[in-house]
Amino acid sequence: MELVDKIRNALLEGRFDPGASLSQSELAKTFGVSRIPVRDALQILASEKLVEVVPGKGAKVVSVTADDLNELFDLRLHLECDLLTRAMENLNASAVREAEYAFQKSSLEAGRPGWQSGDWLFHHTLYEPASRARQVAITKELRAGCSLYAGGYGNLADNTDKWIADHKALLQAYSNGEANEARTILERHILEARDHLLAR
Repeated sequence: MELVDKIRNALLEGRFDPGASLSQSELAKTFGVSRIPVRDALQILASEKLVEVVPGKGAKVVSVTADDLNELFDLRLHLECDLLTRAMENLNASAVREAEYAFQKSSLEAGRPGWQSGDWLFHHTLYEPASRARQVAITKELRAGCSLYAGGYGNLADNTDKWIADHKALLQAYSNGEANEARTILERHILEARDHLLAR
């Protein structure tokens, strides 16, 4: 695993508090590398809006407020429901099989450290038939912002059974080609995730 992936995972798993300073020398020591690759990794993570780099002052984890979270979820709601609708217009047996595999894999990872990657695998696989690479990339960035909040202030993984049940219902509607039902489930899933985090 590359250094940038290791630091990204640490951020999304909540190992650094939102707003915390990120020392290049400490990160280099933790990951057994020199400071130069750490500096480069932080620049990449800054482009992903997970880290803020201030010239001459170092880097820090991006802080996500409740207002930020509301905005992130509002944008996710629009983009992800649109992706799901477009994907289901192009649905075929191969796409359904891929979604079923992604569901099984994400269910195994649910509740464990790094559960976000499995969750994204499932949703990304659902959206893939939409063939909207830019929209998917924006969605991934928005979800990372939500994951920073989850990692710092309370993990969605403490409600694992509920999220797996949501995914199962979403997969069922998706597999049956029930676009309206799938969209309704996805909307509820996203809004409940938002409310769960805000309640923390």
